[in-house]
Amino acid sequence: MQLHVHMSPAELLAVRAAQHTGETQPVENDVFIVIDLIRATTAITTIFDRGATRVLIANSVEQARAARQRYPQRLLAGERNALPLPGFDYGNSPAQFIQEELHARELILTTTNGTRAFFACPTESLRLAGCFYNAAAVTAYAVQQARQQGGNIGIVCAAEAGYFALDDSVCAGYLAQEIQRLQPDIECHESVTAVQGLYQLYPPAILPNYCHSARQVSAAGLSADIELCMQQNSSPSIGYVTGLETETGLLILERV
Repeated sequence: MQLHVHMSPAELLAVRAAQHTGETQPVENDVFIVIDLIRATTAITTIFDRGATRVLIANSVEQARAARQRYPQRLLAGERNALPLPGFDYGNSPAQFIQEELHARELILTTTNGTRAFFACPTESLRLAGCFYNAAAVTAYAVQQARQQGGNIGIVCAAEAGYFALDDSVCAGYLAQEIQRLQPDIECHESVTAVQGLYQLYPPAILPNYCHSARQVSAAGLSADIELCMQQNSSPSIGYVTGLETETGLLILERV
């Protein structure tokens, strides 16, 4: 079993393209943990905590709006540059979601960075939503599934506008540490060493002081989101991709 950290969706796509002709094992055996720490994957986790049955990921605002028109009973959630979108029921605030009653509801979600990372992962693979908030649960499940399927584990950082994001990489370091603890003989790419070093340098207590995304969210008056995003191992909820909705093109996430 191997562990690799991809610092952005673009990096993952480049790796996939380079390895396409030399694939040594079926990609459907692999497990990918997508991280958009501030805030999409933390929001997805809290949405499932509150009883939602599905989160449907849209790649664009237009796609989200069109899906809502087709299925008006669904709630519409999303943001661009940390700000809620006009006409949407919710923004992308995990601190708000954790206060809501979402039992048996379906939400359509589109965000600036996080949602596109799910689309970058191989469609045949198991794709999980990971963050500090569900770290223990998501890493345990990823290792369990990789063992059963004989696959590898990849951690995919959503990044920010396609560029390196410190918060996602630090969270990747913590998840990688937990995966190594559960699977001590896992073969780690040097990217794992890099993100684990970042986690030691920028633990959650000080991480928001160094992240553009944290400053942007705080400036929008949503500092409670940052506090929640830094909490570790607080949720058992794991969102995973179950397929693509043919009618809308949305990725379907359900709770493990």
